[in-house]
Amino acid sequence: MKRTAFLLLLAALPAAVTRPQRGPEDESVFVRGLRPDQHESLLYVWTSDADQKDPDFLAVIDASPTSSSYGKVITTVPTSAPANEAHHFGYTVNADRIFAGGLFSNRLFIYDVGADPKHPKLVKTVPDLAASTGYSGPHTFYAVPGGVMIAMLGAKDGGAPGALVQLDNDGNFVKALPAPKYMYDVGIKPELNLIVTSSWAHPHAVKAGNTPMDQVGDEVVAWDYKTGKVLQTEHLDKAPLEVRWLHGAAARGGFINCAFGNSVWHWEVGNDGKLAFTRVIKLADTAIPADMRISYDNKFLFVSLFGGGAVQQYDIADPLQPKLVSTVAFPQAQMMKLTPDNKRLYVSNSLLSNLDGKVPYRVRLIDVGVKGMTLDPKFDVDFEHLSTGEARPHDMLLK
Repeated sequence: MKRTAFLLLLAALPAAVTRPQRGPEDESVFVRGLRPDQHESLLYVWTSDADQKDPDFLAVIDASPTSSSYGKVITTVPTSAPANEAHHFGYTVNADRIFAGGLFSNRLFIYDVGADPKHPKLVKTVPDLAASTGYSGPHTFYAVPGGVMIAMLGAKDGGAPGALVQLDNDGNFVKALPAPKYMYDVGIKPELNLIVTSSWAHPHAVKAGNTPMDQVGDEVVAWDYKTGKVLQTEHLDKAPLEVRWLHGAAARGGFINCAFGNSVWHWEVGNDGKLAFTRVIKLADTAIPADMRISYDNKFLFVSLFGGGAVQQYDIADPLQPKLVSTVAFPQAQMMKLTPDNKRLYVSNSLLSNLDGKVPYRVRLIDVGVKGMTLDPKFDVDFEHLSTGEARPHDMLLK
């Protein structure tokens, strides 16, 4: 019996030792990060200076509930320039670097967050991604082995087409995959050898502000992950934005929100490899769903409503018939970040400098339960009164 027990233990050891610490998967399925049993200690926020006179910056917020500085900005690490439109950012696979983009400036800022996570260091600035890659408008940053894939909204001149651009871990250009026309977000499912990308508008139209609907995309594109070949193009409602695969190796579907169609769609990959799309949520005409997150047990879908001023929680036990569980009011709700234990949801409230309304800029924490959500009164981070003045928080990462 002892020998049998020993052999069973020995057989289990390699899996335990070699299994990487993954997640959160809606960041990138390749990122090694927090385990479900770990509580985040820091929240990074990619932030624009509101009056564009001071450099944009990476804000570091204390997220440890036992800390005396809990819920406060403990440091800011400025970029090398103002007026970038700090929009999205993402980790490298090892989560020791952050690639952060200037949506309007086309600059790339690389931060070291491995050596001293509480005090990141700006280690490199790529002055013009349009010059180095041939594409502009860096949006989603998605870690892949050997570097970072960036969804670029448009061509070098700010028009069509967008592209998936891959850089190495030092920000050097590797390759580009031109899109049929538009680009916005990217999500990879290695088990199915699939990439799914979405649509917004080209950089010149985004910079103009209220983009005419005839300049807004409705395409969702499926790609072969290994070859980069476009496999399928589908047309949904206007502005299909966040690509969110359901979690786990066996999952074959996901959700996507159409901001200007005020809808949420579900897709399922059939046995033939084709994606079948179904509109599963129709929201009020002014809701403008901005971001979505799926709980890591695939039980709940969270949707932020920029126009509706709220965050919603849906039961997705039946993904084709989501059921509204809870709603929390939050003016101009925008980006969200869910913790790996599914218990905490961080929310920011700045979209773009040319689309934001006049609201107090904040990052808040929503406590999540199976019966609903509640705002955490102890975590209310003020971005109105920083040393450089008012700032606009957008994307977030856990550390």
